[in-house]
Amino acid sequence: MSGEFRAWVCLGGVPGLVGCAPPLGCFAIADLGGLHDTLYLETATIGQVVEVPSVVSEAALIFENLRSEALPRGASRDLIMKVAEQQWSD
Repeated sequence: MSGEFRAWVCLGGVPGLVGCAPPLGCFAIADLGGLHDTLYLETATIGQVVEVPSVVSEAALIFENLRSEALPRGASRDLIMKVAEQQWSD
């Protein structure tokens, strides 16, 4: 991995199992300023778009809870690099 990092990409490493959320899978929230905020859920077979406000709000809360456990930017980068070296070094 090169030393170049993109300023517009933010990854937050969560060390170990913090126990704050069940297995989440992949999801994205489109925040449209409160106007029909939308949740995209990625499943094993198909993606789903959800526009039910209570479901979108619950996903946002889960994300915020998980993000609150994340390491700061520099520490996250160091953790990612350490795990990558451990997993894929010869």
